[in-house]
Formats: sequence, structure tokens, C-alpha cells
Amino acid sequence: MAPVVRRFIAAIAAGALISGFLLGSPSSSAENLPTFTPIARGALAEDSIYFVMTDRFANGNPKNDNAFVPGVREINGLDKSDIGYWHGGDFVGLTEKLPYIKGLGFSAIWITPPVVQNWVQMGSAAYHGYWGTDFTTVDPHLGTEAEFKAMIARAHELGLKVIVDIVVNHTADIIYNSYGMYGYASMNLVPYKDYRGKEFDLLKFVGKKTFPKLDAKKSFPRPPVVSKANKNIKKPAFLNDLTNYHNRGDSTFSGESSFYGDFFGLDDLFTEKPQVIDGMIKLWSSWITKFDIDGYRIDTAKHVNPEFWSAFMPKIMAAAKAAGKPNFAVYGEVYDANPYYLSTFVQDQSFPSVLDFAFQRHGLGFAKTDGQVPRLIDMFNQDDLYTTSTQSVYGIPTFMGNHDMGRTGYFIYSATYGDDDLTLQRSKLANEVLFFSRGAPVLYYGDEKGMVGSGGDKSARQDMFPTEVSEWQSEYRIGTSPIGTKSAFDVSTPLEKQITTIGNLIKSNPALRSGTQQLRATSRSAIAMSRYLDGQEYVVIFNSGESDEPIEFSVSTDSTWETIYGTPKSLQVTGKKIKVLVPAISSVILKATKKLSPSAKLSVNLAPVDYDFATPNWLSLRATVPGDDFVEVNFQIRKKGATKWSNIGTADRRTFETSDVAGGLFRVFTQPRKFPSGTTIEAIAIAKNSAGEIAFSKVRTFKISY
Repeated sequence: MAPVVRRFIAAIAAGALISGFLLGSPSSSAENLPTFTPIARGALAEDSIYFVMTDRFANGNPKNDNAFVPGVREINGLDKSDIGYWHGGDFVGLTEKLPYIKGLGFSAIWITPPVVQNWVQMGSAAYHGYWGTDFTTVDPHLGTEAEFKAMIARAHELGLKVIVDIVVNHTADIIYNSYGMYGYASMNLVPYKDYRGKEFDLLKFVGKKTFPKLDAKKSFPRPPVVSKANKNIKKPAFLNDLTNYHNRGDSTFSGESSFYGDFFGLDDLFTEKPQVIDGMIKLWSSWITKFDIDGYRIDTAKHVNPEFWSAFMPKIMAAAKAAGKPNFAVYGEVYDANPYYLSTFVQDQSFPSVLDFAFQRHGLGFAKTDGQVPRLIDMFNQDDLYTTSTQSVYGIPTFMGNHDMGRTGYFIYSATYGDDDLTLQRSKLANEVLFFSRGAPVLYYGDEKGMVGSGGDKSARQDMFPTEVSEWQSEYRIGTSPIGTKSAFDVSTPLEKQITTIGNLIKSNPALRSGTQQLRATSRSAIAMSRYLDGQEYVVIFNSGESDEPIEFSVSTDSTWETIYGTPKSLQVTGKKIKVLVPAISSVILKATKKLSPSAKLSVNLAPVDYDFATPNWLSLRATVPGDDFVEVNFQIRKKGATKWSNIGTADRRTFETSDVAGGLFRVFTQPRKFPSGTTIEAIAIAKNSAGEIAFSKVRTFKISY
């Protein structure tokens, strides 16, 4: 029997109808058509994450509060009454409270950096974990290595992943210069010099083994100096080499200084040097095996050169895989609300994922005030920017507030001008938008307890245990009274009850966490979207308006619908048309009582491959599929003349039509520089519907030019 016939019969036997063997090029025969590959959702797609600042969460061992170093706060960093110093939270306390976190419905915890800190500097203490000196072990304020391992083991017993915050951009502020001048020195004005004093172009040597040898006295604009006491304070040992730092002065957070300047005075690592690259790979690979952790959140990722990530990330993921963790989670802090810029870290810099600052801006904007529908829709319409062969937007951590920017409640309370009822309503809506939208939601500890704070940074890092900070004792809390001297764990709040309810609902309906998100309709103040998983369709509707809002939309399932969350004022279903009257500042979730069933004959058309105006450095692969059924479209490419196809990624929803984007497109993007300029490539789209039917597009050719 001929191979083509065998393949066709096997497909029919498996229940897959293969259509459209369209010969777009001589090499596009049925014999070498690619296999459909489903969308890759990423390591965190099924998770919700609880973010803990360890020092402020639970004090299980008061004996380690001062790190066993007696004396004043300037020595040991301990002052429980000051918001800028250590307060006593530790690993033992966190271990005791893990069942509480699990009970809220979370599947992962993210903890602030546990490494040894420069305890006091710049008139404050390093309770937050971002001023590290010894990166090989844990800070004694937080506990011992044994206690850290016990916490992780207990988390794993409860089914909780443990994600550790790490820093590769900088260390504590230990280095100074004898000039006492810390303004940024441009490389154009003061180039780097080698150990002989000869100028060189840094960009020609980034990451190369031929990187010039440097000398602390000759190579930098201002020779770096360190005190005798701090000469060997950092670990691993390579961190004590002064030539392993940029030593160019403080960053202005623009231009080259964003990469080479000190982050608020912190010692900025020379991440272009092979010694630093290799040292960081070895260091953070060792933590995976030593402590059995499940992922990294990477601080200040946007301030590290791209070449570092291209070298670092594959080695870290390989180390994790070798340690038995093929789904190791990594996401970077890229403080920017532009989805295109955020996605470059996934598409171009080997990051598995990034924190979704775009969602923070637009999701929060929608929840805290009326009139933000277009901005949130525009952001959702760009979700396919994150799609690769290994990752999609479903694994991107989303959030509303954090330890730097400020709490969700602070933003909402400010927007509602202190209206108690309105603040509670909009805080509940913010949680609904966070937990019922695509992505892996991150809740900052204490938000479930109604914590508000008075701003960002230190003002957003309240104690969960009884606080000795007087202003926190009297601080406003959403839906409840000021905490006084009570423990937050002993106070039940409406937001905590809501989050527990949401957690239980998602556990019973996993499509609300990891399912496909398809935008359906908008109105003046409402958004409706379908969520799909395993042949089941749900509809999620958000209304941010202060009055009841009607919204009408089509769905994929001809079914009756049950309400599983919220209470619609009215609900009308006619075939595949639904009309809902959604109460003010609330959400409604509907569940189809029937499974999906395709209603249109499956076919797929691949548009000509071209550069996209919105993503000028990437190729845009676009396809259309007739009808409104749930469909996934897989895109694959190859060099013309080759036999093997390469998976680019899979789109599982159509773009939503806006004023500047035509609706109905399935899209992915790819980096053309993977091929030499002048290369002719072939592209194909493969569609699959809920019945398992398969259709192929014609093969398109495109000549790469850059």
C-alpha cells in the first residue's frame, strides 16, 4: 500500500477528516504535509499565583528576627515599627500558612528573593530581598537552608509550586568611586578600555570568549573602589571582581544607561562579559537542584542586554529539565505597558514568559473606572504577539497591583474618591477581571484582606501578622475595619470570601483558567468573551459601568445556558444569539449545557506572508476560517526545497474587529532573521475544529529581505 493511502486511511480511522491537499508548490504534496500541532499554553497556564513578601507575611520563629545579631537597627536591620526595616517574617511562618494559601484556591507561590542581603544601606533595610550580597544561600533573617527546604517540601505536599524571585542585573550597593561622582558617563564620551588602556567597542565583544581583559584602574570612567571590609563580601567569588560591573554611574533609565547604569545606585553587573554570563548560569542552575524550586521570576529583566538572555535562558531551562522539571516556569519583570515591547522578550530574547504590565494598566483601568473598554479590547487583540511554538498568552502572569507600584486597593480607592461601597464593588470587579481573563493571575499578599496602603514601594508592604507600625494599624481597609493590633489572618473579609469562591469555581471549571479566550462583543461599558476547553464553551461578561448594561453577541454553541457566576438582570437565548442585561459593576458567567459541534465546513486560507506594520521586525502569518466555530490554526514554515517543516505557533482565536484591525484573523508572528536574507521560505496553515477535523491551506512562498 502506498504511503499516502496508508496515511489517509489512518487519519479516517482516527476520526480526523483531512481536506484541502492543495498544491501551492511542487513540494507541497500530501506525502510531506506537516502534522497539526496544538497551541502551547506554557508552564503557568493552569496556575494562579500568590505573591508573598516573606519578611511581612508570617513570623514563625521570633528568634531569627535580628538574624541572631544583637544591636541597633543600623547593624541588624530590625525595626518592626518602621516600614523600611525588617519585621520578622520567615520561612517557618510561611510554611505554617501554606494551607491558608492553598485554601484560597492558589496553585503556586512566588516569594521575594531569599538570598543574603546587605542588611542596611541608603537609610533603609533590605527586607525586600533585592540588595543581595551572598547569592549562594538564604538570609538568616528569614531562616536556615533547612527551613527553606522544609517550606518547599510542604508546598509540594499541598500541590503548590514555589517560584523564587532572582536578580541578575545588580547586587547590593557596595562599590563606590574615589571621585564621589555618580552621574552616568556615556560610552560615546568615555569608551571602555582594556587592561593596557586601549579603547575598544563593547558591542563587538558582547558574550565572546575574546572579550578584552579589563583593569579596575584603567578600564572605567571612574575607577571603582570597595572598602577593605567588603572586599570579599559577595558570593559567588566572581561577584567580588570589580571589573565584572559596568561602573558607569547611575542609570537615567533611557538610552544606553538603561542597560549599563546602576539601578538606583545598585552595583550593575557587566552582563556582556563571559565570566558573568557563565557565573550566573552556574549559580541559578544550582538553585534548581539544591532547593527543588519550580520557577524563577526575574527582577529588572529589561535592564539586562538581550545577548545575556539568549545565552542564559536555554541553559537554565536545560538545567531544570535535567533536574526533572521540564515545565520550569520563568517570567521576567519588564516594566512596560506596550504588548509589542513585552512580547519581544518572548519572541527575540528566549524568555518563556513576562509579567503582563499591559494587563496591569488596562485591566485595572477597566475595573477602577468606566469608559475603558476600547483600551482593554485593543490589548486583548494583541495577545497573539506572545504565541510561539512553546508559549502563548495563557502562560503570561497577569496582575493588578504589586510591591513596587502599589496595591490594587490603593489604585481603586484613589479612583473612587474614598467611596466605601464603590471601592468594594470595583475591587471585586478587579478580582473577576484578573481571575476570569486569560493568563496566570497573580494576587499580591494582603489584597484579599482589603489592604490599601498609601502608595507604592514601602507603603505597599504591610504586615500580615500583628503590626507594630502605627500608621498601618489605623490604615483604611476595604470592606472591613482598620486592623489595629490584630493579625490579618484572624479577620475574615468580603474580598477573601470572593477569592475563595472564585478559586472553587475555577477548580470545577478549568476553562475559566486555561481555556481559549475569544472576544465576542463590547458595549459602552461591557465586554463579552467565550472561554473554551475540551469542547465546552463558557461566556464571561464584565460590566464596569455604574448602571445595568445590555450586551448582545453570538456564540459557537447552539445550546441552553446556565448561570454559574453572578446574577444577570435578564437573559435571552435564541439559537446562537445571546442577550444579557448585566448589573452595574459586576460580572456574569454562563455555561453551555451542550458540547461544541462544528456547524460549517472546515477550510482555511493563508494570506500572503509579509511584514506587519505594527511589528516591523517580524513576519506576520495570517489565516481566515469561514464561520464562527471554535478552531485552532497551526502555522508552520520551512526553507524552500527542504522537506522538514518547523512549527511557528498556533492561534486558537480570531482577532476581534476594531476600528484599526479587521476581525476574523488567526495570526502568529515569527522572526525572519532566523534565516539569511534572500532565503525563500514556504508557509502553510493547518486548521483543526472541535470535532478533530483537519484542513490545510495552500502553501505560500516569501523571500526574506532585511
